[in-house]
Amino acid sequence: MSMKSRSAKTGPGLSAFTLIEFLIALAILSIIAAVSFTSFVSVRRTIDMGRRNNELMREIRAFVERLDVELSGALYIKGNEGTIFVSKREDLGQQKASSIIFTTIMPQTPLELGKRGEVLRVEYEVSPSEADDQYIALRKKIYLYSLPPREFDEPVEYMVGEEFTSFLFRFKSGGRWFESWDTQNQDELPESIELVFSFGGRKYREFFNVYISEM
Repeated sequence: MSMKSRSAKTGPGLSAFTLIEFLIALAILSIIAAVSFTSFVSVRRTIDMGRRNNELMREIRAFVERLDVELSGALYIKGNEGTIFVSKREDLGQQKASSIIFTTIMPQTPLELGKRGEVLRVEYEVSPSEADDQYIALRKKIYLYSLPPREFDEPVEYMVGEEFTSFLFRFKSGGRWFESWDTQNQDELPESIELVFSFGGRKYREFFNVYISEM
């Protein structure tokens, strides 16, 4: 009789204790799962951010290298209206940015620098971004023509980027820096060019030398 009473008292106590253990274990597992998921999301976000930054850096480097090749072949012939080099600062409302148009002799590929190629007119045009007017959109146009110049064909046109926060050229000649340049007034190409631009939260500063001053 006493043994049955003891079992009845002990049974319910053991069941209650097992349920508490289960709930505690479940809570611990939930915490571990939540921490693990948070860590996974954080790591994934870091990896994705790193990948985007690497892609952005490749795009920026490709853009700068291409611009360097174009400016290295800049062409200006005195008295010839078909060859120009013009840059001015545009008032975009909240800020200023530089547009630039120039004639260049482009090699077939950047690796062929020094070889003669096609004569192009290149235009980098700045405007407020359609997505957000606090950003600057940079559009590139390429016109193919020959010397002496004939009528321009329709340009090849594409968007370089719409998230620039600055894009400014300066031009050096005779030891002085100028914010704009026009071969109609200066009658020569600048000795060197500085470009300062911001994109993707980073600021870049590049220097370019112009190798072909006149023909």
